[in-house]
Amino acid sequence: MVDPSAFGTALWTVAIIAAFTVALGLAALSDMAMRRREDRAARGDRPAADPHGPRHPHGTS
Repeated sequence: MVDPSAFGTALWTVAIIAAFTVALGLAALSDMAMRRREDRAARGDRPAADPHGPRHPHGTS
């Protein structure tokens, strides 16, 4: 038979580890977004270069 207090402790441990993992994942995503924003700011507000050159294959430019 499983001791109810041990089972509760195990559930709390799993919940805390899961919350910590989610927090680290969100921090990593936030850091990547911030670095991307900083890189854009460092480049200036110029538009990105068209990889297809002056003549777009779909005729959009």
